Amino acid sequence: MAAPTVLERVLPVARLEGSRTALAASDRYAVVASWGPGPRVSRSLAEMVVALETQGYSVVVVRASEDDSPLDWSGLPENDALVVRKPNIGYDFGSWATAFELFPEIRRAPYVLITNDSLVGPFASIEPLVRDFEDSFYDVWGSTWTTQFMPHLQSFFVGFRGGILEDHVLRKFWHDLPDQTVKSKIIHMYELGLNRLLQGEGYVTGAWLDYNLVVRYSQNPVILGWRRMVELGFPFVKRELLRDPSIVGDGRDVPDVIQRTYGVDPREWM
Repeated sequence: MAAPTVLERVLPVARLEGSRTALAASDRYAVVASWGPGPRVSRSLAEMVVALETQGYSVVVVRASEDDSPLDWSGLPENDALVVRKPNIGYDFGSWATAFELFPEIRRAPYVLITNDSLVGPFASIEPLVRDFEDSFYDVWGSTWTTQFMPHLQSFFVGFRGGILEDHVLRKFWHDLPDQTVKSKIIHMYELGLNRLLQGEGYVTGAWLDYNLVVRYSQNPVILGWRRMVELGFPFVKRELLRDPSIVGDGRDVPDVIQRTYGVDPREWM
């Protein structure tokens, strides 16, 4: 007997939070995958939702947590996001898959963005990123391209154009997403698996920023190249850099660089 897929485990227990049951009609949707041990919403998540809405996107926040208390948005910018609650099964890819299944109109939309709260920010407008996505000729666009493990789009900010999420091969990928808990297998089957599928099926892919502008071959641009990415206008840093700055030689400089560049302390956004 085959192991259950992510959706087979998630859909029976996923629920909408609040009184809203439908998405506002739009040609632009964004799905934000979020995780938290409790109900508190970070400033970063709230600012991301507002930034996406400012660019004309109808936003779904899929919150993975074992705590089912209502999310606490107090003291944060107001937004109109629809919130889905689910257990932490399938991680971010499971959250995106859940939104696509619950709201099939997302799959058919001309412009779809998926992102997650592994990024802290945005500390400035995301309009340049969104404009680059919408004006591109790519079927699938990403904010960053890396050669770590294999050439691929990094999954923390990805866009799909022209309703291609409705294509059979992509519907099957998301619908049949296998349940995994081992990090190396999650990367291999989810992020790299999606990119292998895109390349194998001949989709045109590209990114706002290529790795070679900030790092050498096989290096992770948002970790080792974080400083140069900020200089180039990427209004985020990876949460991992703030939690454990020792992972990169200049990691302890992150708060000061963001403070000088954007006038905020990123540690207060977590």
